[in-house]
Amino acid sequence: MFSCDWAVKEAEKLVTTCYKYQAYFPTFSEEKQELLNLANQIINNKPAFTAAGFFEVNCRTLFALFGTTTTYFIVIIQFNQM
Repeated sequence: MFSCDWAVKEAEKLVTTCYKYQAYFPTFSEEKQELLNLANQIINNKPAFTAAGFFEVNCRTLFALFGTTTTYFIVIIQFNQM
């Protein structure tokens, strides 16, 4: 679960790095164009991890799952005490 979130964050950092390194090259250089192409490629093909296409899998999903499970568990305990 955390590796999915890590991969998405690394892709975002790579785009930021590409834009940052573009400043070191002349305006119409081939290197600057290649960095721009790489950044656009990453943005257009951003890694996304889904559960059969229904919802995105990330850390928030894990914490929401734990929160929901805990809530139902507490409700079941309260009904069993009656």
